[in-house]
Amino acid sequence: MRVKTGQPALAGAMIVDGKLKAAAAVGTRKKGTENWVSLNDRFIIGSCGKAFTAALGAIMVEEGFVDWETTIKEIFPLVSMRPEYENLNFEQLLSHRAGLVKSFTADLDKNKTYTWTQGRMEYLKQLSQQKLLHPPGTALFYSNAGYILAGLIMERVSGKAFMTLMSDKIFKPLNIRTAGYGPPAKSAPLSQPWGHVWDRSGRSLKATLKENQLYTTPAGNVCISVTDWARFIIANMWSGGHDAKSFLSSGIKRKLYTPTDNLPWRYDQEYFEFWKKEIGWPLNTSNYALGWFVTRSQDGRSGLHHAGTSTAFQAEVYLSPINKNAILLVTNSRLRHIHLYKTAKKIKYIYGLDIDLP
Repeated sequence: MRVKTGQPALAGAMIVDGKLKAAAAVGTRKKGTENWVSLNDRFIIGSCGKAFTAALGAIMVEEGFVDWETTIKEIFPLVSMRPEYENLNFEQLLSHRAGLVKSFTADLDKNKTYTWTQGRMEYLKQLSQQKLLHPPGTALFYSNAGYILAGLIMERVSGKAFMTLMSDKIFKPLNIRTAGYGPPAKSAPLSQPWGHVWDRSGRSLKATLKENQLYTTPAGNVCISVTDWARFIIANMWSGGHDAKSFLSSGIKRKLYTPTDNLPWRYDQEYFEFWKKEIGWPLNTSNYALGWFVTRSQDGRSGLHHAGTSTAFQAEVYLSPINKNAILLVTNSRLRHIHLYKTAKKIKYIYGLDIDLP
């Protein structure tokens, strides 16, 4: 599948009954070389990282740092913002129900050095002067902006940087050792994958270290090995009851993958058709919980899934939390999500006689 689609590298994992059944990494860290990838290599998983942010948010609620109903104005009373922003709450930000634009780029002073938290704070100040797309709580609209603001709220209520919180409350408890942020090859150009973008002039993939600004990290900028990513996915499996030894309580898990309502998506049909061709499944057949798209199958079971795109990497995950089965895929190129979807379908076909994969 990697050769067929022209991807430099492709890594994947399959989880069966809550355990890592198989994992593999093929291809090269940089196109045109023989520098082969390994299972320990880190890939940016893009918006698949929203599940990490949402899980962190649920933990912060459970620990009493913040409530789901906590509003932006409560946390940032001195920030001047449009009135419609004042009542946006923590849960709306993480469930794409806040009415925010899909993405927004802060105009940061190039002559000033910002910490990642300072960058997010400037982002809030500028974003909150923009009109909302629709009144909060009236429609679904996928928004990176909501996740960036949710990350900023967690920083303010805890007094710790978002990356420190993620490390303390998710990476360390799960013994995840490969996780980082931004282009993995930036600090290790020979031992980590480069991202690749399509060069129209040369009509081929071109290696790059360019990526999204790091203040956007809560929206999905985690780089991680596919096997460590699988550790996190396994932690999201449903146990059927409260397990004191579990990383996430049953209450958190139920909250993370149960949509609060059945609001309509705020897109036109043309947009739905575009994404069906791009990712392989129609967006409007899914709801959104916290960090997960949720689709109910014909037999009534809920399946979780997410696609992730950075500047030069792509990822997808499909999860059945009740069956405890999942497929994870990531590549170091930005082509089309349909390639990963077809790869997942091929895996499902090959193993389908023995395993009920999502």
